[in-house]
Order: sequence, then C-alpha cells, then structure tokens
Amino acid sequence: MRRMTLIVTGCVFSLAACKDPPPPAPPPAPPEAKPVAEPEPTAPPTAPSPTTIAPAPSPTAAAAPIAIQAVIADGAKFQFSIKESPDAFKLQTERCTAEAKGDAAKAKACLEEVEKESVTEGIRFEKEGDKLLWVSYGIGKDGKEETYLRGPIALLDAPADELHFQPAGEFTGKQAAGIPTGKLPPDKFMTVKAIDAKTIVMQSPPPKGALTYHKQ
Repeated sequence: MRRMTLIVTGCVFSLAACKDPPPPAPPPAPPEAKPVAEPEPTAPPTAPSPTTIAPAPSPTAAAAPIAIQAVIADGAKFQFSIKESPDAFKLQTERCTAEAKGDAAKAKACLEEVEKESVTEGIRFEKEGDKLLWVSYGIGKDGKEETYLRGPIALLDAPADELHFQPAGEFTGKQAAGIPTGKLPPDKFMTVKAIDAKTIVMQSPPPKGALTYHKQ
C-alpha cells in the first residue's frame, strides 16, 4: 500500500508536471481609444467687401465776381498805390535813375518822394442826379483836395466786376485839357475792375498801364 501511496503521492506532487501547461494569460486589453473629435466645419472665407471709393469732389465753383457797383458806391475814395502799379512804378524809377545820373542815393531819395506823393492821389465816383461822375484828385501841401479831373461818364456793357466807361460831357479840373469832349469809338473806353471789396484796378492808357487803388 505504501507503494501505491508513494505512487499516488508522486502523482499528486507531480501533477503540475504531468498536465499540459496552462495557456498564457491573455494580453491586457488595449486602452479604449477615445473617439477623435471631428473638426468643426469652418465657415468659408468671406470675400473682402469691395472698398468704398468716395466720389471725387466736384470742382469748386468759381467765386462770384465782386460787384463793382457795390465797391464804388456812396462816393467811396480810393487811394493810389504806385508800388502795386508795375508800369507806373517802372516809369518813375527810370525817371529818377536818369535824373540822378549815377548817384544811387539821389535816385533812392527821388523814388521815396514819388511814393510819398502817390498816396495823396486818388479817385472816386460820384452821383449827381441821374449822372455818374468820375473824379481824379490829389491832396495839396496845404492838406486840401485838388481836382485833377471831374466829369460825367457813360457806362458801357461790362462784366459785373468791371466798369467800362467813356466821357459823356465836359470835364473840369487841372488836367481837363487832355480829356476828349466828342463821342469816342466804342472800343475806346476806360476800365475799372474790382479785385476785392477794397481794391480796384484802373486800366490807364500807356505808359501808365494798370493802376491799383485801395479803398480808404
């Protein structure tokens, strides 16, 4: 019986060797894959809005001409400015230079005297009944006004900022002898143009040319 027991015992202790080895443990389950979030659909790129182009500014309207009648109204006096009258200033400069005969100081003194005297000269337009008179004057050394020319004028068609006129009767004054008394051709007339509310330019026959005056 002991043998049986030993054999049985032997078989019990060696059971592990007698049996097929157990199957290997299954590999651990892979970690559960997390679902990949699908990218949110992006809005299609918006086309850039067209640049708004501001309309080109309309050309600035030309300033309305100064009405010459308003500028010369009420017998307004206008003082002569020889420095702003190129032809007349050139004429006097040449005269002073010739008289100075190379003496620069003398020529300068002559021109200064011309400028001093020029501011005493002026013009104005006066109403006398239904007539319009043109007056050219100067201030004498005694401070009194001296009339160079005074007489009626006839207005011709002209732009709003200009006065075109001709003598329309007898003139008086220190220089009246040079004023024609007969009717002049239509193309022979004096012109006064308003530059602004206080400045006028009178177109005088050569060699004086354009003469500038400022309202006093």
